[in-house]
Parts: sequence; structure tokens; C-alpha cells
Amino acid sequence: MKVSLNWLIELANIKTIDIDNLTNQLTQAGFEVEAIESIIIGGEIDHVLDISSTANRSDVLSMIGLSREVSALTGSSMLSAMHQPNNRYFSKKETIISSHNLLNCDNYFAAIIDKIRIKDSPDWLKNRLLSSGFTHRNLLTDISNYIMLKWGQPISIIDLNKINNMHHENDITIRSDFLLGKNNQIKLNNENIELNKNILVTQVNTDITSIAGIGSNSNFDTDYNTTSILIESAIFKQSVVRKSSRVLNVRTESSIRQERGLNVDNWKNAHFEALSLVIDLTYGNVRETFYREQITSNVLNINLSIKKVHDVLGPIMYNGQTRFLFFEEIQNILYSLNFDIIYQNKETIEVTVPNYRRKDVFREIDIIEEIARIYGYHKFWSSLPSIQFNKKLSTKRRFIDKSRSILRSLGLTELVHYSLIKSKENIALNNPLIQDYANLRGSLLEGLIESNLYNIKQSNQTIDSFEIGTVFHNNQNKIVETTSLAIILGGNLDIRSTWSHPAHSLNWYEAKGIVENFFQKINRQIEWTKKDIVDSRIKFIRKGKSATLIYNNNIIGIFSELNQAKYSELGLNTKLFVLEVNLNILEDCHDEFNYLNYQIQPYSKYPSIIRDLSLIIPQNMEINYLLKLLGQFYDKDLESTTLFDQYIDKSIGKGKKSIGLRFTYRSDEKTLTNSEIDYKQHQLQKKIVKQLNLEIRQ
Repeated sequence: MKVSLNWLIELANIKTIDIDNLTNQLTQAGFEVEAIESIIIGGEIDHVLDISSTANRSDVLSMIGLSREVSALTGSSMLSAMHQPNNRYFSKKETIISSHNLLNCDNYFAAIIDKIRIKDSPDWLKNRLLSSGFTHRNLLTDISNYIMLKWGQPISIIDLNKINNMHHENDITIRSDFLLGKNNQIKLNNENIELNKNILVTQVNTDITSIAGIGSNSNFDTDYNTTSILIESAIFKQSVVRKSSRVLNVRTESSIRQERGLNVDNWKNAHFEALSLVIDLTYGNVRETFYREQITSNVLNINLSIKKVHDVLGPIMYNGQTRFLFFEEIQNILYSLNFDIIYQNKETIEVTVPNYRRKDVFREIDIIEEIARIYGYHKFWSSLPSIQFNKKLSTKRRFIDKSRSILRSLGLTELVHYSLIKSKENIALNNPLIQDYANLRGSLLEGLIESNLYNIKQSNQTIDSFEIGTVFHNNQNKIVETTSLAIILGGNLDIRSTWSHPAHSLNWYEAKGIVENFFQKINRQIEWTKKDIVDSRIKFIRKGKSATLIYNNNIIGIFSELNQAKYSELGLNTKLFVLEVNLNILEDCHDEFNYLNYQIQPYSKYPSIIRDLSLIIPQNMEINYLLKLLGQFYDKDLESTTLFDQYIDKSIGKGKKSIGLRFTYRSDEKTLTNSEIDYKQHQLQKKIVKQLNLEIRQ
């Protein structure tokens, strides 16, 4: 926003000022002066300041609003800029203009002025516009732009004689509504604009005179032949104007102010002064006025604690000494910001927030910020607190850090992905910054798979990698955050047992071994089952090549080979295995994290004896389950039971398979004889046949 320093000084009632000091004060107060240009207008030197403001300060998008700030910063007494309405402007009854429907518009003013004589704009008006970056067009357009610059309120002035169906002089209907009918094109700044049913427009009789809050139809612009005009001043709903602006890709001085919010007090003063200027400069007569205002009686009062002001802002440096703000200093700052003090004592001040600051000042801390802003942030004494942070890491943090270290030691690469994803199956954000990433992730797997796909497209190998991060789920209409671990394996294509054997890609058992190695190192006993997965991760799972992981009777996640559909979709030609587990459940263990603390016991000095046994079991029986059943037949000399073979054939029987188990016997007390081992093995076989109802293969 370009601001004339001469105009600003006049409104703020400042006699003399140092421009460097003023720009520094404005910048520190939140209104950055980006550039200063010196120009000569009307024989006088003027300095034009290019000032930017924050989105929450729509009140300073006008000379009046900015002069309020300058007045508060410099301690000057601002000249009264209020315009009281003249009764002669409102003596006509509202019989000509009627409101058919004013949608999304609570404050609206209109006036018809006849017998106007348009002449050249006075020099003072031209100079004000030129110093603010506007060009002179004609008197009525100049008045409209001048009012917008001064009050921040857009004013529309249209040539009434260009409106269709104006032969009935005493019948004018105004309305604001979404576009109806086939007339879907208007001229805005002499450019054709295509409209649609989502655009709010204003109409006079049947003609579309403007896009509400954005700009007037150029077909009804005034010129030097204009004799009758309609002046409009309105406040439209911010969201509607913003939507229209985005749909049409049109941004104007009017739309910027409407989107950020207009003030009712400035709206009143704007149309009063606009009416006054038009009548005084064109000698016109007011035929009719129409006025609609939303009356709000709400008053915002806030209690301000002096102690809290001191606690938040701290002391100031004054003449080499530190002290807190005096009560009178706080009081004077509040008066300079037009906050009305309705009650005060030495401990508390109750203030009423001015109407034009309601949108950004509504808490006690907001008022404290205003005090610091006007007094000057740099004047407060700043020092870092002398606090020693000796807080220990939480158990969960230490568990995650240790898990991360173990996974890296296993040769995996850690990846980090954005928490927002493209998939629409997850929790959607109400107001996303990017439409392509508008949903919270419900799984870490999607990011890991996409990263591997990207590597493949770049002619690189897939990466054995992991990620620890937050995922989001809906649970009884509440969003629950969970810390998860995901792993993807299969990137190493050069796996071989010896150099003489050919290389091969990772298989199920090797991938499962890596995962089990991780669980062993973090001292967690995990149960592998075939329970079905019912959440969104089912799209990654290959049926018959997956397992559900259970810890402390809670399902913590899944391990699976990537399904064939994903291989085809991603264009992969190598097997990939994925794991995702809930670290919140996995971390919840009362045992100390002591996977490196081993129980020391001596090795047996006596030799071991091995016996092999072939069993025929149901094809769907898991080996872990079978080993648990065998574990109930306790024998102190049975050192281990391991699987060494599996065989499936029609000759064995439908739905059955043959497995080979190896039993290792060793005593800590003596050397076992063959006869002793044969007896133990014979007793074990009898229990397997009778109690487990399994068949021994001969």
C-alpha cells in the first residue's frame, strides 16, 4: 500500500517528524516500510511510503487506520475525521429504491443523485491520488478512489442512465444474489469476465452492475456526459468475496479490503463523505437514499491485570536502571489506541475494545501485546533465563532412539516422509494448503513404497529402509495419533550363501529373520499368527504370505510380502516385504530395556545326541503352534527342537504335510547313552500319537 507522508502527517496532526524515525517505528510496530520514494506534486516535495501490513490488521488498509497507528506511536492527537450526515441528504423517503434481496450483505447504502455537472477534478484530489499510486480519470471515479484510500471502504458509482428499463423513474430495484439467467459475461476494468452460478453479483433492475465486493461493470462507468448516478457502499461476507475472487482469478483493491474485513464505522463515514463530495463538487441534487445496517449492541470488555503486564513484558531499561511500566504509561497507551477505560484501580484496568479492532484483539494477552508494540519491543530488557535443562528422556523416547539405532545397525536406511498424503481414504483436512496433500496418513507404508518406486524410476535399486513416525486414525469420532514403525525389505539383490552360489533376491524366510532379529534385540517376544487384517493396509498384503503380529495379547501390526496388484501397479519386478507395527504397544513393557544383559551359565561339557522324527500334520497347522504343544512334554535333557524339513505330496493325504523335526539331547551331569535316548524318544513319540493325535511317518 502506497502512503503519502504529507497526507499521513495531516491526518495524524503531526507538526514535524523525522522520516527515518517514523519508518523505524512503523516497521517495529508491525507495518514494514518496504520502500520510500520522493516525488514532487503540486510544487511540494512528498515522500511515498510503500507499507505492508499483516493479514489480521485490515483496519490499516486506509489512511484513517494508518494515521491512528502513527498518532499512537508518536503521541500526537489525531484530527477528527468523522463526517456527520447532513439531514438534507436524507430528507427523501425510501419510495423509489427498493431492496428485492440483499444476499450476504448486511450493511448497504445507496443514493440517487440527479442534475450533476461533471468537471475536472480539483488539484488537491488529483494530488492525493497521484501520491497514492492512482491515476486521474474523471471526477466521480476520483472521488470513489479517494474515499477507498482514506476510509478503506470501496465505493461504487454507476451511470444511472445506462441502466435498462429506466423509463419508470420512480421504480428502482437493487439486489445482491448469485448469478441467475443467461447473461454470464460482464466487463471488469474493460476486460470480459465469464461468470457462473457461484459468483455473487449486484443488480439494479435486471442489469448486473458489479461482481459483489470485487469491482463494477465497466459498461456502467461514469463519464463527462453523466447526469444521474447511483452511489453504492456495501460490506459483503468475506468468504463469499474470497471465493468469487479465487474462482475468477481476479484480485482488486476492493476485493483485498472486502476479503480482509471492513469496519462498519468506516463504512458510515465513507458514504457520508462520498455523498458530501459528490454534491459539493458536482452541484447535484439527492433524489433518493436507501440505507440498511445490521445493528449490533455487543460490547467487548476485557480485564487487564497490571501484574500480568509486568510478568509478560518484564522490566524496561530507563536511565541505566531497570523498572516496570508505570500505571500511567499503560493507561496513556490504551488511550492512544482508542481503548475506552470503564473501570480501573491500581491492580486492574477494564477496557472496551474499539469496534475496528474486534477481529484481532479479544484476549488479555492481545492487549498486552499492543502495549509492548506501541511502547517499543526494543525498550524491554531481554535476557535468557538461567535454567539448566537436566530433564531425562522419557522411556518412550529412549525406546524409539534405541530401536532406531538397532535398525541402522541391521543395515537399514531411515527415511522421513510428510505426514500428509494424496490418498483420500484417510482423515481429510478442512483447509489444506495443497489439495494434492489434503489427508492425514493412516499408514507409513505408502510413503516407503513411493520412495522405492521413485528410486526405481531414477534407475536406482530399491532401498531396505524404515521409518518411525505418527499415523492418524478415527476412533469413535475422535482422531487418535499413534507412533508406528514401518520397514520395507527386498532392495538387496546380491544375497548368496557362498561365492560359488548364484545371487538371489530376498525370500520370505530371510526377511522374516531380519524382523525377528530386531524383535530379539529389543527383548520383545512376538507371536506370529494368521489373523486377518481389516484396516486400509489390506491393499498391501499378499494372501498366504502375511502374518499378524501379537504382543502381550494385543495386535501390534503386520508383516507381509507386497501383493501382486501392487507389483503390477508400481511396475516392480522384485519381491518386497513390508512390516508395520504400533510402537506405543510395543514400548509398553514393565521390564527394563536390557537386551544386552545376558544370563551367564556354563556350557555342558558332555556331548549331545540327535534324533530326527518325521510327522504328518494338518497343512494349516503352524510350526510355532506345534512347538508349543511339544513344549508341554518337559524333559530336562531335551536341549532343543528345530524344524529341518517340510514336504507336501498327494501321497501323504489331502490337506496334510510332512515335517522333519530334530531333537537335540544333552545332559549337564553325564554322558547320555543311546539306550537312554532311545527310551526318551520312544516315550515322546507315544505322547505325540496319543495326546496330540498326530501320525508318525515311517
